[in-house]
Amino acid sequence: MFSCRFTALSGALLITSLLAGEAFAIDPPPREPSRFALRTNYLEEANEGIYELAFDAGDNTLFAAVTDRVNREANKGYLYAFDPASLKITHKYPLPWRAFSLALNPQQHRLYVGHTQSATLRISLVDPRSGALIKSSDRLSFNTPNAADARFEHLRHMVYSPAAGTLFVSYSNMRKGADGMQPVHKLLMLDGETLALKGEVENAYKGTAYGLTIEEKTQKIYVGGKDYVNEIDAKTRRLTRTITLKDVKPEITSLQNLRVDAASGRIFAVVFDHQDRRGLNDGLYIFDLHSGRQLGYVRTGAGANAVAYNPKHQELYVNNFTQGTVSVVDARRYVVTHTFSAPVYPNQMALSADGEALYVGVKEGFNRDWDPDVFVEGAKERVLRIDLDKS
Repeated sequence: MFSCRFTALSGALLITSLLAGEAFAIDPPPREPSRFALRTNYLEEANEGIYELAFDAGDNTLFAAVTDRVNREANKGYLYAFDPASLKITHKYPLPWRAFSLALNPQQHRLYVGHTQSATLRISLVDPRSGALIKSSDRLSFNTPNAADARFEHLRHMVYSPAAGTLFVSYSNMRKGADGMQPVHKLLMLDGETLALKGEVENAYKGTAYGLTIEEKTQKIYVGGKDYVNEIDAKTRRLTRTITLKDVKPEITSLQNLRVDAASGRIFAVVFDHQDRRGLNDGLYIFDLHSGRQLGYVRTGAGANAVAYNPKHQELYVNNFTQGTVSVVDARRYVVTHTFSAPVYPNQMALSADGEALYVGVKEGFNRDWDPDVFVEGAKERVLRIDLDKS
């Protein structure tokens, strides 16, 4: 009896001794600390959808355009204001219509809000400090011959040029033609003070193009399509040149968005194949700003839909909407150096003025019928902050 007890006790002591000197199997293996750190916060209601973000360096505030994504007939929108460090919601301002796009006038502390979809098609000018609605534009709809359906009318991305005092707005529609449905694209110009429509930039598009960006130093505006990037002088409001993208590998299906860096003479563009959700050729494409020659391609993930360039860290950040990831890309070697899982749908993003934080709007499954694999009833959409330098 004594021998059995002693054996059991010695066995237990032996196991305890082994466990004291070795980690449990469930313990994570030791890893080198990451220079990145993540923080998140959620919108207040599960029916709210987050869209474009804007970072106001002057007031140190992060803004988000938010829409009631469930009760669409109510046509309600909000402007959220976040503390950029803690992501605490500091204000939630109601808007007269659904909110989609944002553009900032930092000199006058004014924020432009784009109300997309045919039910609205207006731009609002908001005082971001008080949330007061200063004014809204007239409805920006056009009598397009043979228009397919009013529901195809959209206002997409916007950029504000302080040099020109003008807001540039991307408008799209669809027209019925002999060869089927044909896209209609316009680059609208609105007075930055009155929101009066000044007209459109002639020949801004020569095909489908969703990307729109402004190079702050040169005040040049760029739109990108399947095989071209058009450069527009914001001051003269004229097309200055077309940059032809030749012999691109892999072939571009739909150029979704772009950024331009005049200092290094490069165009950074992301491609999202909406017809094939596998996204075999989706990712980041790099082109020479002067010649259009392809400098590189990086496979980041399915549904690459937004890109930001950070010259401080010589990095690019790509949101892979379908895959649910955010890629960090070395801007010199054109390789992915880090990937964050940000399920379900990382969408638009903003970079802090000092280049030390990246903000990503993360969407959830819209409804059970459309997104059966990812839909979670009650899930709230959110903002993700990625600290880029924790050394």
